[in-house]
Amino acid sequence: MKKLDTAVFLCIWLLFSLCCSSTPSGTIPIRDLQNKGMEKLGQNVVAVGLAETRSHMSSFRMFKIYDGGNSLWVVLPEDAEMPPQGVKVRVTGALQQKEFSGLGKTICIEATKVMME
Repeated sequence: MKKLDTAVFLCIWLLFSLCCSSTPSGTIPIRDLQNKGMEKLGQNVVAVGLAETRSHMSSFRMFKIYDGGNSLWVVLPEDAEMPPQGVKVRVTGALQQKEFSGLGKTICIEATKVMME
């Protein structure tokens, strides 16, 4: 009976941990987008990171998301508000390569949705 209880407990724990994950399927680490971004250009991606909104590009409706030492630029849509500084955000949008004055050619996410975690 103890083995059955243990097995049931482990199964319930496994199901609970898989269902309650804060990382949705399809989330791509920022490191992978930096390294293999050219392969995913034009595709919709989801990335999670800390928002860095205090930059010289903020006036252009852009901010960076960080995950460890990796970062990626995000271009906000016109109707979206800039997220608070240092808050963990989930960004959904198309991966693009654009050229910006001051940055040159860079890979960025053309955001369709920005949500705080």
